[in-house]
Amino acid sequence: MDKIFVNNLQVDCIVGILDFERVNTQPLLVSIELEKDLKEAGATGQLDKSIDYALLSKRVKSYIIERKARLLEELGVELCDLILKEFKPVSVKVTLNKPQAVAEAQGVGVQISKSIGE
Repeated sequence: MDKIFVNNLQVDCIVGILDFERVNTQPLLVSIELEKDLKEAGATGQLDKSIDYALLSKRVKSYIIERKARLLEELGVELCDLILKEFKPVSVKVTLNKPQAVAEAQGVGVQISKSIGE
């Protein structure tokens, strides 16, 4: 299956359960991988046969900023559901990385995957 991806989309947002995380924005790096048959888009050059990754990025970013999620796990599941519903890929994998969450690590986070029908 063909894939479309967005790597490390930076979203400055409210995310987390700690008191300071509920008031101050922090960077969240979002990577998205979609599976979709892209042969028709490749043959015709028609964007409507693919997925507009600029539109996808904009939609995901606005959702995260408005949502102000407490747990990355819930945000990941919600983003998968939103992407499946609105952009219609066969499957989606969302990786959420909080680069400032643990001082000794380059980042920590979750990876959530879903397919149509799940």
